[in-house]
Amino acid sequence: MSHIEQFCESAIAKGDGTSSKDHEYFESMKKSIRNLAYYSELLPLLNHKNEWVVCWVASHLLANGYHTEALKSLNKLATGNGMASFSAVITIQEYKRGCFKSPFG
Repeated sequence: MSHIEQFCESAIAKGDGTSSKDHEYFESMKKSIRNLAYYSELLPLLNHKNEWVVCWVASHLLANGYHTEALKSLNKLATGNGMASFSAVITIQEYKRGCFKSPFG
């Protein structure tokens, strides 16, 4: 399985963070990102069908110089309902305040 596939699988499984394996899924996403040669490999995931994949990857890309692309995806996601939309709203707010950092360190 590729690092991208592993990231997506873990982001989907993590979902809203209510799983008993939440920490394991987060660590798997973090490891997948660390093993990528270039963050630009994540850009296609901004159009992923799963909103959690989009939210997590956009948050990471936003903190790593891909502001335009990430904000576009986060703003689109923020117009929906549910926890992923709420997460996108909070991420955008924190970015605008200058307080945002990648969730993956």
